[in-house]
Amino acid sequence: MRRVALFAFAALFFAYEQWSFYMWMQLHGTVSAGLAHAWATLRQDPMVFMAWNDMGVFTAIVLVWLARDLRARGRAIWWWPATLIMGCPPLLVYLATGSDASPRGAVPGTDPAVTRAP
Repeated sequence: MRRVALFAFAALFFAYEQWSFYMWMQLHGTVSAGLAHAWATLRQDPMVFMAWNDMGVFTAIVLVWLARDLRARGRAIWWWPATLIMGCPPLLVYLATGSDASPRGAVPGTDPAVTRAP
């Protein structure tokens, strides 16, 4: 059930990202105009700037964890750039497939990257 929920949420989030990009392009016309507006908003609103900083730190932490987990499990490295570029959808798919898909067969307690809460 957990896997199905993660796959469904990844698909919904991906659709939401595509819709958001489409609406952003409708609003601004070009990517450069949209980025100029985003930059102006970041400079004018300290709370938006703080939120972007927080998201950046969180993203860095997740990407470091993901790189370590990929190495520990011997999984394909393409998950890392996919998550960096596309955000949450590939990460959710990785989480849906990652915990039981280790080719090395790591078990909880023997691999620090494979720990489960009781």
